[in-house]
Amino acid sequence: MSTTTAPITEPMARLEGAYERLATKADLVELELRLTQQMAQMESRLTWRMIGAMIGMSGIIITAVALIVRFL
Repeated sequence: MSTTTAPITEPMARLEGAYERLATKADLVELELRLTQQMAQMESRLTWRMIGAMIGMSGIIITAVALIVRFL
């Protein structure tokens, strides 16, 4: 009978030993909050970069048009 319980208790012992490494609901909520904050910060940075790129491209286009008009 001991041979039949050994294969069952060994995997159970492995599972019980892994409980310290499993995430709790509180860990997952904290992770979600941090990811949400990081995504909001990234969105803000990307928005400002796009605005800067548009302003830069507008300046290049205005300069190009002004040069074309001047030399025509």
